[in-house]
Amino acid sequence: MGEFTPEQQRAFCQFVTGAPKLPPGGLAVLNPKLTIVRKLSSTAAHTTSNGNGPSETADDDLPSVMTCANYLKLPPYSTKEIMYKKLMYAINEGQGSFDLS
Repeated sequence: MGEFTPEQQRAFCQFVTGAPKLPPGGLAVLNPKLTIVRKLSSTAAHTTSNGNGPSETADDDLPSVMTCANYLKLPPYSTKEIMYKKLMYAINEGQGSFDLS
């Protein structure tokens, strides 16, 4: 988040918490605390162990959140650039939608 613009920071807060800004005191006083966990690839169940299955990786998946718990599920992306791109896409395209994940 340190590399985000102020506008991107607000969008991230909205994406993860459902609120456009953090409470006074920032992330340190967020309740419940922000939790980031590894999201398993949606294609992992379809890939065979011998490598003959689909070639999709976690790089094809988007992050997801549970705003009621301030819970970010982040796939294990292969690069920081892919993580940034996928996170920005999810934040921008997910505004105003509600899906169970």
